[in-house]
Parts: sequence; structure tokens; C-alpha cells
Amino acid sequence: MTDIPPKDRPAPDPMSREWHWHPELPLGFAPYWHWPPRPQTVIRWVWQNYLQVSDRSLFLLLALIVGLWLQPVGPDQAEFAPGWMAWVLVRNWIALLVVAGGLHLWFYGVDGQGKLLKYDPRPYMKRKNALYKFGYQTWDNMFYSLMSGVPIYSAYEIGLRWMYANGSLTTLQFSAHPIWFVLLFPVLALWQSVHFYGVHIALHHPKLYRHVHSVHHRNVNTGPWSGTSMHPVEHLFFFSAMLILLVLPSHPVHMLFLGYWLLLGAASSHSGYEAIWARDRQQLLIGAFFHQLHHRYYECNYGNSEMPWDKWFGTYHDGSEEATRVTRDRKRRMHSQ
Repeated sequence: MTDIPPKDRPAPDPMSREWHWHPELPLGFAPYWHWPPRPQTVIRWVWQNYLQVSDRSLFLLLALIVGLWLQPVGPDQAEFAPGWMAWVLVRNWIALLVVAGGLHLWFYGVDGQGKLLKYDPRPYMKRKNALYKFGYQTWDNMFYSLMSGVPIYSAYEIGLRWMYANGSLTTLQFSAHPIWFVLLFPVLALWQSVHFYGVHIALHHPKLYRHVHSVHHRNVNTGPWSGTSMHPVEHLFFFSAMLILLVLPSHPVHMLFLGYWLLLGAASSHSGYEAIWARDRQQLLIGAFFHQLHHRYYECNYGNSEMPWDKWFGTYHDGSEEATRVTRDRKRRMHSQ
């Protein structure tokens, strides 16, 4: 055991001159897609990501707490009423303030681990910059996240709660279908990957990018509040993944899990770090280097590591220097046309 404070301890030697730290390269995808199948690898991956302490396991726990105890769907939600609707909005504000605000405080406020496990070697933007609303990246990101992101996500949640309550949606009960009830959680994660890839490709159309998606991409060196810092039109597209529940029998807990994956998962995946490190060990895996590559190079990794859409469609960046050259060449060709 070393007596060097974690934030002062040197990170592993970089494997690329572009980054301060990154996971082992080349990057891969979730092991569902290995061929021939590797059941032991899949089981180990599910154990690490869902059954150990990770951001997604915490989102699942929060969905269970809210959906079964704190604010279950009940008959009172069969009508639109200010009381329960306001509680949905306030609860989601609090959740994002705790998750994004807590991560920001740890990484960039108290500097809890310095550059240990930080991807980008550059410091997070704290100086005043006219690019951002109010002049600062953090205030800009908080404004879009809290004033647009949370209300629009909450509107989706309120609408779905109303439909569960009045019987418009088929509610899946664990007692009747225990296997499907459990399997629906990873199925929704895969659906989010499908939806995100399609929406993201559309948002990179020149007109949508210029007027909408560029708000999010101002964050090249991202922080937790960058995840849901989007134009309101993008929020409408991004959270529309929830609409799969209009046709897929589910329980409100599934709705909340998917919602938290979108709202709170964006904060953890944009934190700029692989994990929270404290007391000389990794405490919580939160990183998404796959998406960090997209913020750095733009014309790659439109999806996420749940499904290999980018590999299938030729926009995959595995983190290697060769992939960086290929991505930059493709970008130059696209802009020269």
C-alpha cells in the first residue's frame, strides 16, 4: 500500500499521445456480440456492470426505490394534477443535482483525484469564454441541463405515468412474468443503443448540427454537466427513447431505469474520468471512453459500446492512432465534397 495521495499518484503510462489516460486499447463492444459466443465472458460482464457497484447498477437501484416506494404509479396519476406532476419534476431536478453536481464537485471542485484516470490531458474549462452562455462552461451546461433537459425528460415520465395509471399501457408484473421482467432491463439498454445511434446520426446532418447539436458539441473537454447540455430540440429527440414503452409491455420500474440511464447516465458518461478513485482503490466505474472519442474527433462513434453499429457502418474508432488517422482522413473527405 502506497502512502502517496491518489490525486498525486502517476497514472499508468499513456498508450496514445492524444490522451492523459485511457483504458486498454483497442476498445471493444459489450460481449453479447462475440462470435463464437463466450457465455462466461457475458456472465462476467453482466456481473461487473449490473450486479456490482457501477453507475448502471445504481440507476437500477434508484429505479426500484422510486418505482416501488418513493413514488409508485397509483390511481391519483390517472389524471393530470399539479401535485404529483410537480413532484416528478422536483425529484428529477434533485437527482441530476446530486449525480452531476456530486461528480463535478469531486472531480473539478475539491479535485478529489487530480488527473488520476482522467482522459483529456487539458484542464476542464473554468476560464471565462464567450462561446458559452453566461461566459462559463459549467454555468452554460447547468442551464441547458436543468432548464431544458430535466423538464423535457419529466414531461415524458409524466405522460407515461399517466398512461400506466389509466390502463393505456400494459403493466408487466414480476409475479406473472419474472424472467421477462428481469431480461427487459438489458433489452432496454440495447434499445437505447439503437435509438441513440439513429438519432445521433440525424443530429450530425449539417443543418441540424449547426442549429441544434452544436450546443452539445461545444463541450470538447467534457464534464458531468455536459451530458445533458443540449438544445431543447435535441432533448426531445434524445429522451424519445422512452416511447418504446408505448408498444413494449413493461413496469414503471423499467420506465424509470431507462429514464435514469438517459438523464443521469449522460452525467457519468461525460465526466471525463474512467472511475471514481478513493481510499486507494476504484470505487465506482463510470467512464465512457468510447463516447469521449466522439467528442474529440466528431465523425466517429455515433453509438455506444452496447452495440457495434459504428463497426458495422464504418464509423468505429477503437482508440488507436491508426483509427485517428482514418477518422481525420474521412472528415477531410466529407468536408471537401
